[in-house]
Amino acid sequence: MTTRQTLGLLLLFAALRWVWVLMNPLAPGEAYVWLCSERLAPAFFDGPAGTAYVVRALEGLGLAPMLGARLFWPVLALVVGWLTWCLGLKFATRAGATWAVVLLNVLPAFNREATTVGPTLPALVCVLGGILAVRDAWEGRRVFWLWAGLALAAGMAFRYEVVLVPLGLCGAALASRRHRLPADLSGMAFCFVLMGLVSMPALFWSAHLEWIPIAGGTLRTAWELQPHLAGRVVVSFLANFSVLLGLACLVALVGMVRAARTQQRARFLFASCAPLWAWAVYSSLRGGPALDAAFLGFVPVLVFGLAESLKWCRGQVLCACVAGVALVTTAYGLWQESESRRDWPRVAALLREASRELPAGAEQGFLIAQHPLDAAVLTWYLRPTMGTVFAPESPDVSHQMGLWPSYGDFVASEHVVDEYFTEQKGINPYMGRSALYLGSDLPQTIKAAFESVTELRGIALPGREPLTIYVCLDYQTMPL
Repeated sequence: MTTRQTLGLLLLFAALRWVWVLMNPLAPGEAYVWLCSERLAPAFFDGPAGTAYVVRALEGLGLAPMLGARLFWPVLALVVGWLTWCLGLKFATRAGATWAVVLLNVLPAFNREATTVGPTLPALVCVLGGILAVRDAWEGRRVFWLWAGLALAAGMAFRYEVVLVPLGLCGAALASRRHRLPADLSGMAFCFVLMGLVSMPALFWSAHLEWIPIAGGTLRTAWELQPHLAGRVVVSFLANFSVLLGLACLVALVGMVRAARTQQRARFLFASCAPLWAWAVYSSLRGGPALDAAFLGFVPVLVFGLAESLKWCRGQVLCACVAGVALVTTAYGLWQESESRRDWPRVAALLREASRELPAGAEQGFLIAQHPLDAAVLTWYLRPTMGTVFAPESPDVSHQMGLWPSYGDFVASEHVVDEYFTEQKGINPYMGRSALYLGSDLPQTIKAAFESVTELRGIALPGREPLTIYVCLDYQTMPL
C-alpha cells in the first residue's frame, strides 16, 4: 500500500468513527472528563490533568459542550495510525507497515479509545512519536533527542506510565557502547529533566493533599499481590484485543524476547515496550488496571510480529484471518457500547420522574449516585434542571469527587446554630433537605444520614447490576 492509499484508509476509519460518535450519546467516562475540565487542577485523583486541559481548550471552538473533544479523538486515532505506518516502514517491510495499520484500526481496544475521550490515546501519540524520535537520534541525528524529550514529556501529562518508555530505551542505549556518547547521554538526561518538570505540579498537588491521591500505591501495599486475579485479566485482555490478535501478540512478545539477544531491531523494539508490559503484569497481579499499560506498548510488539510472520508463505492469509476476527469483535463491542450509552438518558428520565416523589413545598432536593462515573454522566443530563449529582460522602477519600464540594460540606457563616456543640464553624445548606439515591446497594452512610430511606423502584440495565432508586428524607450531617 502506498503512502497516499494509507492516508486514504486512515481518513476512511476516521470518518466512520465520526459517524459513530455523532450517533451515540456521551459515555460516563467522558462525562467525568467534562467535569474535570470545569474544575481544572494540576492533577486529579486518578491521573494527570492533560486530558481535562485539552477538553477545556477545545471548548473554545464554540461547538456544543464536549462535541469538539469527541470529534478530535478520531483525529488522534488517525495520527496514531500514521505513526504506526512510519514505525512499520522503519522496522518492517511496506507490507508489514500496511498490515500494522489495518490490524491496529480493527483492534477492539483501539476503537474504544478512538471513540471515547480519555487519556490513553493522546498518551499513545506521544509514546509513538517519542520512540520514532529516539530511533532517529540513535541513528546519528542527535537533534531528535529534543523532539523525543518533548514528546515523552507531553505524554506524562496524560498517563504516568509513559515514564517507563525512556527508562527502557535509555537502559538499552547504556548497554551498547555505541550509544555511550556525550550527545546521547545529554539527550537522555534532557528527556528525564523535561518529564520531571511536567510531573512537578502533580507532585506538589499531591503533597498539598498529604499524598491522599496516591495512597493506594504506597510501599506498604506494593507487594500485596493477588495472583488469583491473573485468569480474569487474561480473559479481559483477549476480549479487548480479540482472541486471535491477543494470542498473536503474546506469541510475538515471546519471540521478541528471544530475538532481542541477537537482533538490534528487535532489541530496540523490546526496550521501548518491555517496561510497559512488565508494569501491566505487575498491575494485574495487584488487581489494578493492566490493559492501559499493555495498550501503550502494543504497537512495537505488533510491528515486530508482522515483520516476522510475513516471512512465512502463509503470513498474508494469517493476517487476514486475524483482521477478520478482530473486526467482528470490534463491531460487536461497539454495538454493546452503543446500547450501554443509550441507557443513561433513560435512567436520567426516570430520575426526573422520581423527583416528583420528594416532599412538595420543601427546598429543592438533590441527587446522589453510588459510583462516581454514574454521578458524572447523570450530572451531564440532569444539571440544567436538577443540579449536580453527588457521590456518597465518606470519611475516606477514594476518588476525585471526594475532593470536590459535596452535600456533606459546611460553608462559612457567622450564624451557626448551637455553635457550642458544632464541630464545623459553618452551616450545611443541605440540612433538612431530601434526596434521591441511585445505586445497586444502600451504603450505611446513606442510611445514617437521612431520617428515612424508602425504596422507590428498580432499573434493569443490560451488562451490569440492577440499579435502585431510593427516596431519602430529611438529611442530617454525620458526625466527624
